[in-house]
Amino acid sequence: MLDPIRRLFDTSEFPARWHCGTWSELHGWTHIVADIAIFAAYAAIPIALVIFVTRRRDTPFLPIFWLFVAFILFCGITHLAEAIIFWNPWYRFSALLKVCTAIVSWATVLALIPVIPKALTLPGLAAANAQLEQQVAERRDAEARLQRSYSELEDFAQALSGREERMIELKGEVNALLVELGRDPRYASDTDAESP
Repeated sequence: MLDPIRRLFDTSEFPARWHCGTWSELHGWTHIVADIAIFAAYAAIPIALVIFVTRRRDTPFLPIFWLFVAFILFCGITHLAEAIIFWNPWYRFSALLKVCTAIVSWATVLALIPVIPKALTLPGLAAANAQLEQQVAERRDAEARLQRSYSELEDFAQALSGREERMIELKGEVNALLVELGRDPRYASDTDAESP
């Protein structure tokens, strides 16, 4: 089991890249620094994506995010291996990394194909914000109409209450006039209605 792993890192058949051809210091270090810088960026991007995905559980198309994390990470590790090969000629390991990168790359491409039409149906941020603003405006209008209706109902209730009090007063006056004329009161008083 350990033999295939040891074989990946066996350098006996290959020279270090510094000894393949005539590399100038500038040319070699340009490759090394660029590959390490690319690796660092390719390592930072998946970390940012993982932080985003773990904090936003409602992320749509979550498997695509994880495939991008793997794809970008493999790309970065491949660049790191290219920088290391200048000293340790792990060409077999580098080839394995490139095969893994190719597999994850194509898995990402194939996973994107059915997702793209679904993603295109999602509203853009500007459209979603405009829709939200419209809904907020409609709710504010509805609240204002409801408040106006409530105020009108209160005014109507007060008018009815005042009218009822005036009717009671008028009935009392009619009854008083009828009593003065020697007739029976026409309306029962509120105190009569309240007594058993």
